[in-house]
Amino acid sequence: RYLAGWQATLLNPMVRLVLINAVLDGQLSYVMSALPLPPGVVKQVDKRRRSFLWTGEGDANGSSCLVAWDKVRCSKDQGGLGIKDLEVQNICLLLKLLHKLYTATQSSWTIWVRQRMCLASLDGDLDGNHWNILRELLPLYQAITSVSLGNGRSTAFWQDVWHGEESMAERYPALYSHCRTPTQSVYAVITGGLRGHLVTRLSAIAAKELQDVQALLSHIRLTDAADERSSPFAAEDGALITSGLYSMIKSSREPTLSVQAGFWSSRPPPRVQFFAWLLMHGRLQCRANLLRKKIVDDATCELCAEAAETVDHLLLHCPFAASFWQRLGIQMEPDAAACNLLHLPKPENLPAAHFDTFVLLCCWHLWKRRNGIVFRQESLNLPQFLQNCKLDARAWSCRLPRQDMGVSDHWCNALSLAM
Repeated sequence: RYLAGWQATLLNPMVRLVLINAVLDGQLSYVMSALPLPPGVVKQVDKRRRSFLWTGEGDANGSSCLVAWDKVRCSKDQGGLGIKDLEVQNICLLLKLLHKLYTATQSSWTIWVRQRMCLASLDGDLDGNHWNILRELLPLYQAITSVSLGNGRSTAFWQDVWHGEESMAERYPALYSHCRTPTQSVYAVITGGLRGHLVTRLSAIAAKELQDVQALLSHIRLTDAADERSSPFAAEDGALITSGLYSMIKSSREPTLSVQAGFWSSRPPPRVQFFAWLLMHGRLQCRANLLRKKIVDDATCELCAEAAETVDHLLLHCPFAASFWQRLGIQMEPDAAACNLLHLPKPENLPAAHFDTFVLLCCWHLWKRRNGIVFRQESLNLPQFLQNCKLDARAWSCRLPRQDMGVSDHWCNALSLAM
């Protein structure tokens, strides 16, 4: 009985989503904190995660995956499911390791590394793929941190932000293009002089910038203290917070999707939220979608036999659905689309609070009624349908904030008047 209950729970894709984020991803966090994952490993792990999400099994074919994996890995605000992008997460955790190298001065590992390489450029006698990846991530780390100068030994003169809001390379690009050793530390430049790190002949613009930089350096005084790094992504104790960093990197990589994501802030059960997510992506298994996949030979709606069974027709314009919305006082335009469900005109007898949740409740029951008729030969007239909606409206009241639980009473009253 316990096993049967567990298997029934796994049928809920939102439960599988939680297990992916908590279990499958958690198994790799320790490894990704220290090592870069090879692309082949990421590909195989993504294959398992994708299969488990859509089927609950270890393998799945392409027809089982209703939404492209790149879209699934987008954040919920961008129309995805928020499954972690392992490549980006790996980058964030390695940046956290870099941050520890520059800030955790009492760590045995940090002390050992500092004895073998220059922190300003990560050049030294430590080689291998691991260190090559960290060197590749150094420009990104320098872009998200700023330095309060001490002795200047761990700060890159050109790439780090140690004076003002920009790095020297960004502020003086012409002079930087004439630099022979662009990885020198602030200490090396100030003690040895900047001119010795430049080519012999400078352009007019570079010569002018050199005067500005030398005037700036004349006011810099190094001390015996170590350089101190700070970051807007760091907590009060100095540790790097990878959640904000992940969101920044991911948003810069993922495309801007036109899919509405407001339903994630609504209050239906997770299963209904997943239904709404598929609905907004146009991936519900209606006959029009099945016809495109050549699974059925005809897209005619089995409920009314009057039009093709698209998502818009099934939830908004099918005679039964149109009658239902009219009974509730919601005026449905002829060109209304399911992707704009969260912007339906609200009737006066329903409160504005959690109206999106009420709309999803109605759409969920319209979808269930269609499946019941098609697959189980059920017969559900409008009064019975409204009664089922009313029962769920009462049950969903516990999902609303305590101060808004009375909203469900207005839903029930509206459904009762529509009977």
